[in-house]
Amino acid sequence: MATLYELSTSYKALLDMYDAAETKEARETIISMLLSGEEAISDKAEAYARIMRNKQAEADALKAEVDRLNAKRKAAENCVERLKGALLDAMRIAETDTIPTSIGKWRIQKNPLSCEVIDPDSVPVEFRTPQPDKIEQQKMLKHYKETGEIISGVEFKQTESIRFR
Repeated sequence: MATLYELSTSYKALLDMYDAAETKEARETIISMLLSGEEAISDKAEAYARIMRNKQAEADALKAEVDRLNAKRKAAENCVERLKGALLDAMRIAETDTIPTSIGKWRIQKNPLSCEVIDPDSVPVEFRTPQPDKIEQQKMLKHYKETGEIISGVEFKQTESIRFR
């Protein structure tokens, strides 16, 4: 069986032949050939739709499995954090910095010094980094849809895609 590429190429060739045909009989013959070509393309399109539905179902199932495993991973990580927090609280209450065990020892250690900005306006200029402007594309699109005004430096375009329902 011919590939979709071969079918579309031959369909285009038949259309060109139809345009070049000089007699009514030749045009009728080409039309019958075009109709059979359309059926073949239609069959291919149906097969593509079936394959795409199967692959989409497979992708959805894999995504659901990834989501399930991510939730399970997050639950395990949260459990570890709760246990560490409870142990840290117990060590502080007991006023001990270390607890030896048969597989290792727990100890409280100081983390590196960090900085938290409380009032950004009072921070001196020498500790600031200017940031480039952020262009809000969704805001420009909304403005264009509401007013129809073309914004300089912006090109609005609409692309196409194929969809099967």
